Formats: sequence, structure tokens, C-alpha cells
Amino acid sequence: MEFEIGNDTANITVELLSTGTYDTVALALKFALIDNMFDKETFIVLDDCLVDLDEERKQKAVELIKEFSKKHQVIFTTCSRDTAELLGGNMIEM
Repeated sequence: MEFEIGNDTANITVELLSTGTYDTVALALKFALIDNMFDKETFIVLDDCLVDLDEERKQKAVELIKEFSKKHQVIFTTCSRDTAELLGGNMIEM
């Protein structure tokens, strides 16, 4: 799927985004698609999608995930204890 991100004055292709920005846009797009495709609660599995984010962006993404989890189940895998603690929820350690 090809798309561009922009505003009233300019658009850019996703290839020009940094890894962190790309991951943030992808996460928001996934959540938007699920909210619009499913009338009922559903779930999403996220595999360490915050690994390339700086601290400020990670905090905003965590807030987004927590808000999304009020309506849908979120299963999140991570190798980062810090990320797991930010997200909270039920942790399973292996």
C-alpha cells in the first residue's frame, strides 16, 4: 500500500520518514483501521513496536496504546523491561 503524509502545503512519501516516525505512523494507522473495520471489541498483537522510538515519542505511543486498550485487547511483546513497565498490564516473563 502506498500513501503520503502531509498537510495543506506539502506531502512526503513514507520512505522519507525516520524509523521512529514511520513506526509511529504505522501504529496509528493500525489502530485507525481496527477502529473503523470492527464494530465490536477485537484484539491486536504488537511485537516490540516501540523499540525505535525516542523517549518522548515512546511515552506518547504508550498513551495511545493505553487509550486503544480501553476498547480492544492489546497483546504486546517486548524484550525491554522498561517498555513493559510503561505499558503495565499483565506481564508474563519467560
